[in-house]
Amino acid sequence: MRWFAGMSGSRTAPRPDGSTVLWEGPDPLWLVGDWPEDEVRTLVRGQIRMAVLGDCRATDAELEVGIAVARGGGLRPLTTWPGSYHVVLRMGRRTLVLGDLAGLRPVFHADHDEGVVYASHALPLADLTGARLDRGLMAARLLCPEIPELASGSSLFAGVDRVDPGRALVLTGPKRQFRRYEQGAAPLDFPAAAAALRDALTAAVGRRVDAAGKAGTDLSGGRDSTVLALLAARSAKHEVVAVTWSDAGAQDDVDYASRVATSSARLKHLVVPGEAACLPYSSLVDAFDAPPTTDLPAAPLVTAARTARHLAAVHETGIDVHLTGYGGDAVLGTPLAYLADLAMDRHPVAAMRHARAWARAAGLRPGDLSAAARRVARTGFDQALADLAGSVERGELPGTGLESHLGWCAAAPTLAWATGDARAGMAAALRTLAGQVAEARGGRDDDPSAPRRPGDRASWVAVRRSAERHRVMQQLAEGTGVRVRAPYLDNAVVRAGLALPAWARGRGDGPRTLLHTAVEGLVPRSALSRTGKGDYTVAEMRGLRRNAADLRDLLAAPMLGEIGILDQAALRAALDRATRPILDKRAEPGTDTVDLLGGFADVVAAELWLRGVAAGRALRWGTSSTAGTVIAAVA
Repeated sequence: MRWFAGMSGSRTAPRPDGSTVLWEGPDPLWLVGDWPEDEVRTLVRGQIRMAVLGDCRATDAELEVGIAVARGGGLRPLTTWPGSYHVVLRMGRRTLVLGDLAGLRPVFHADHDEGVVYASHALPLADLTGARLDRGLMAARLLCPEIPELASGSSLFAGVDRVDPGRALVLTGPKRQFRRYEQGAAPLDFPAAAAALRDALTAAVGRRVDAAGKAGTDLSGGRDSTVLALLAARSAKHEVVAVTWSDAGAQDDVDYASRVATSSARLKHLVVPGEAACLPYSSLVDAFDAPPTTDLPAAPLVTAARTARHLAAVHETGIDVHLTGYGGDAVLGTPLAYLADLAMDRHPVAAMRHARAWARAAGLRPGDLSAAARRVARTGFDQALADLAGSVERGELPGTGLESHLGWCAAAPTLAWATGDARAGMAAALRTLAGQVAEARGGRDDDPSAPRRPGDRASWVAVRRSAERHRVMQQLAEGTGVRVRAPYLDNAVVRAGLALPAWARGRGDGPRTLLHTAVEGLVPRSALSRTGKGDYTVAEMRGLRRNAADLRDLLAAPMLGEIGILDQAALRAALDRATRPILDKRAEPGTDTVDLLGGFADVVAAELWLRGVAAGRALRWGTSSTAGTVIAAVA
């Protein structure tokens, strides 16, 4: 696992074991792990040092412009290059550390003696400082994962903080400040947003393909991966391998992907069969022996068997850089909550037209959907949080269906398994956040993700949740020799995709209208004609039932129960209901199985992660540290 770390104002922070020094002095910067040569780029100009760490596809000339702008105080240009990366600047006595907008490249920091240590991962800082797991934040992740504001500025470890996306960490000795580099920009109209997306996507794909020894790309049968595959083929001087996972419940995806692949002479199609041993929740015993590779538990941990098989097939073809359409739904999609935005902005005709389209697809009455959108529009984020606090405290389960996705926020299905103490703590945290939101209302805030409308907020939450999951995917891939990249999560693509209000990205002409307009002339229209996608919940349910015995062993005495977040009996009863068909072939599936799938995935991922950290299988600052104590003592 590769990561970087540095310090400011501390004379006693030990150098991480196995690290190399990128620069020395009173405030050094260290690299740990096997860093590819092209992922470490440094410039020194006078008293300014700049390190660009990660997948940065800027030209040398663009880096020169960036350091020149930084000398004058500008930071945003450092975040506009194609790729996904960190920037560390040493300017005299100051050190500035920048991540990205999506949260794929986070920055963590902690006090150490009289100074500050920072890193790209929270686990080494927790190891160095002896930080303890924060039970309240772990509960927030499981019970209210769609409310990231509950964990703003924090990691899962008490005393190890996280810089919010869109901000830079500014260190002067032991002093910390946070500088926002993503200020509110003038709104774009639809043609300008489409042009910006076109430029950002072609650069994100083209420069990566040019730099690859052999490029690969996912071709899942959806529009997002289809666009990437065809843009990659258009940019490539050599053959690009398009990889399709063949799932038993999504044969239409394979057929569609095959037709797309044959439309370009530079695409070679590789179909990877989805075997039963690669279903979700498979090989959990192997997962016990794997170190936690991320600072946060995330659902992709339960599909690690599929990821390993997929990446092995990719590696066998000689691919060294593989593009995935991950994040496209979040950046380019239109969350249902945008119906409330239309009502809030007093667009009744458009609101009814969009409500009819959604209602027709879901078998609902348009009037009911419109009325629900108007109710949400009359409620502020602070009131929604306060209302949710009451529901959580009473143990009321979140609703299902389209209407449940209209509001500002909601609890997760895991609330059904929470202990009374966890619900009470969650309710108190929600009320505290509601008070903070109410206090800040009316003040000037240029943060692009500030919750002004439910739909716009839902878009930013989706982007950051996607980045969190993909971070896990990238780190699972590190040991395979394949670098997995998500162009849709690049800063420039995120900016372009979210430059319009959520309701304007579809423009009423159907889904992905912004994407279609952006790639017009680059991608054949016929390749974007598909409107559906395979249903992967079938595979999730099969995996849940096929691996029921392993899941029962895992959750027989869960650590999540030991630390007081989940009620063990309620969790096991839900698992029994969901997996009943595997015990009795005559039994019908539990009616809540589909609705609870996401909850099971989050619980299993969290349990695997907790056990790995507790067993000392974590990223370590040094061999003399006491890994495992972060779990033994709960904050």
